[in-house]
Amino acid sequence: MNKFSAIIIATFLTFNILSAQESFTPYPFKKEVEANRSVTYAKAIELYKAMAAKDKRIQVNEVGMTDVGIPLHEVIVDINSDFNPGDARRRKKNVLFINNGIHPGEPDGIDATLWLVQDILTDPKKAALLERLVLVIIPVYNIDGALVRNSSLRASQNGPAEYGFRGNGQNLDLNRDFIKCDTKNAMSFSELYTKWDPEIFIDNHVSNGADYTYTMTMLASHPDKLGYGQAAFLRTQMLTDLYKRMDIKSFPMCPYVNVWGTTPDKGLPGFIDSPRYASGYGSLFQSFCFVPETHMLKPYDQRVKATYAFMMSMIEYNAENYVSVKIERAKAIRDMKAAQKMPVAWEMDKTKNDTFNFKGYDYAYVNSEVSGLPRLKYFRDKPVTWKVPYYGYANATTMVDVPTSYILPQAYYKVVERMKMNGVKMVKIGQDTVIKGQAYKIIKTESIKNPYESHFGHYNTQVEPIEVTKQFLKGDYIIPTDQRAKRYIVETLEPQATDSYFNWNFFDGILNRKEGFSDYVFEDEAAELLKKDPPLRTALDKAIEADPALKTNAFGQLNFIYERSKYGEPWANVYPVVKVK
Repeated sequence: MNKFSAIIIATFLTFNILSAQESFTPYPFKKEVEANRSVTYAKAIELYKAMAAKDKRIQVNEVGMTDVGIPLHEVIVDINSDFNPGDARRRKKNVLFINNGIHPGEPDGIDATLWLVQDILTDPKKAALLERLVLVIIPVYNIDGALVRNSSLRASQNGPAEYGFRGNGQNLDLNRDFIKCDTKNAMSFSELYTKWDPEIFIDNHVSNGADYTYTMTMLASHPDKLGYGQAAFLRTQMLTDLYKRMDIKSFPMCPYVNVWGTTPDKGLPGFIDSPRYASGYGSLFQSFCFVPETHMLKPYDQRVKATYAFMMSMIEYNAENYVSVKIERAKAIRDMKAAQKMPVAWEMDKTKNDTFNFKGYDYAYVNSEVSGLPRLKYFRDKPVTWKVPYYGYANATTMVDVPTSYILPQAYYKVVERMKMNGVKMVKIGQDTVIKGQAYKIIKTESIKNPYESHFGHYNTQVEPIEVTKQFLKGDYIIPTDQRAKRYIVETLEPQATDSYFNWNFFDGILNRKEGFSDYVFEDEAAELLKKDPPLRTALDKAIEADPALKTNAFGQLNFIYERSKYGEPWANVYPVVKVK
């Protein structure tokens, strides 16, 4: 943009902004947050609507439902008053998607974003930063929890005076629900996120885990897991720049302090964000994702100001680098779509780390006045700086071949629904059809012992590829992988993927045999089968040799024979989704 163009734009913006200033009275956010107060859900929506009623650069829409029967809101801020994704793309703008109040007991982002939008609408210099950016905002995502107003359920949190509750109307954590979509909130979110397909995603939070000097810590898309050329750009460009900007704004920042049961001087582990989490979900679509985590022990006004500073830093970064952001993401999407193999599970690389100067507090283990046992105590009057390792690298542990298509039976309608919510293009089979392809035999899977977010999820799933010829019915779905949502498709339909729909229990019916036998009747037939089928006899003998316990398990031997006879259910423990090349 040349100097003359900049003058014209600034003049235009100034005129509109002055009109906006005359039309509505700015809300005193500084006064409110310094008084340790946070807006209610109703007040937040009221303030956004008041701004939209008076300023044509902001629009407020209802976009889907939540579990408590209250619609989710979408706030769009665009200096050209273009309020749909197509307009943004035509003007070559990036999209910054901001999510607030996923945990309403962490309201910093709710207040900070309102404050930010108000400033953009009343300050020509701030508005000019949106020349190449559209803001899409969910004012309060977990409306359910925001309505449970309290002042005590966040133990030890330093303000505000009142805040919401972490769980939603089903008492589920929405930051564990992005993939499984057990809530209407998540269903609505998926459709909104897919609609905008943002370059950048911010999900505002508050954390604990240790005590230290920083008001703001930050978790980003794991660079290695994001992959496809974005890792280097994220590490060396975006993150480096954001840390510098936050330093300049007097809110020095460090990586998310994810330590429990230890202290930060031992080093900080990175966070592998699987798709159940906000940043892991956004990474499925190659968005650059950021999760600012202010420190709950810091005063509320400082936390809100730090969150404001972070979002403004991101807006400034885009204003200066919007072309690079768009190009790097477009290249990554192209490379992702061309990939013939994809990683679906990851682990932290404990052999590789970076070091940085962590500004913490001295500490000691002293006797507890409660238990009399040693407890950790930080001394805030004794700031210290430690040179600590940060383990921010990860390696793929499981790679899968990407087929041309997946074939999904319509019977698994819950999976079909979630595919549609996430923009997956599917083709219905027009008539009953026999299809050859590859399926998986589930060899082993482990399940958690206690319910987690309404599921007894699986992990350490092991599979054996098998060739199948399977009858599919009219109305079953062909899911081509040559499409924008390719990564989402692979990471949800491959059983070994950390947050696959198999591991989230959507296919558990296959793990139970539906028919059986009466041992006293089947004994004679089993004996006859062994006589007529020497290979079966040999297989049983080898199984007994490998597992001595089977030798004294009469039912187990009969079951071994049953499963390999004509009576055995060929689809038992066989994953029903078929891969076709």
